[in-house]
Amino acid sequence: MPSLRRAFTLIELLIVVAIIAILAAIAVPNFLEAQTRAKVSRVKSDLRSIATAIESYRVDVNLYPYASPDTDLAAPVMTTTYDGHLSALITTPIAYITSLPIDAFKSMDPAESRAPFHYAQRRQSQALDGPAFFESALMNLDGAHWECCEWFTFSHGPDLDEDTDITLASADTATQLYDPTNGTVSSGDIYNLGPCIGFLR
Repeated sequence: MPSLRRAFTLIELLIVVAIIAILAAIAVPNFLEAQTRAKVSRVKSDLRSIATAIESYRVDVNLYPYASPDTDLAAPVMTTTYDGHLSALITTPIAYITSLPIDAFKSMDPAESRAPFHYAQRRQSQALDGPAFFESALMNLDGAHWECCEWFTFSHGPDLDEDTDITLASADTATQLYDPTNGTVSSGDIYNLGPCIGFLR
């Protein structure tokens, strides 16, 4: 005599679905947070590699590389506005770095979605924006060590937005530097100042 198989009841199916939903609610945020932490680590690693390339260029040329004003990497541009990007000067004709890394936290601005990291250099900025501009910007970022800084690079951070207005003398500037203790996905930019300061928090 064939055995009768008992099917799942609606209540049992709902319990299974509820358990799966609870597990997903726990796992997905943890996964996203781990993904963000991995991107932060990658950004810092890229910025360290860029710092090495910038300093190597400085040793050979006796001048820090100029920034480029746009996302066109076909040829380096020798004049720019202050808020520029890394230029191809550190990749060609001598490859101080094999290619310009793209910010893992791509900007919300479509025009910058494939742009390399933001970069500014003291001498170029002083020539284009006036002698005091670079110094005042650095003092807003790091008032204690700004005098030894010749360049800086930065990433938009996990919120994908440029949060720090370094042109304004404001106590709020420091709070706009990325700090994971404020939350893995929080406002703030990731700055690396060289050659003597490093990452700001």
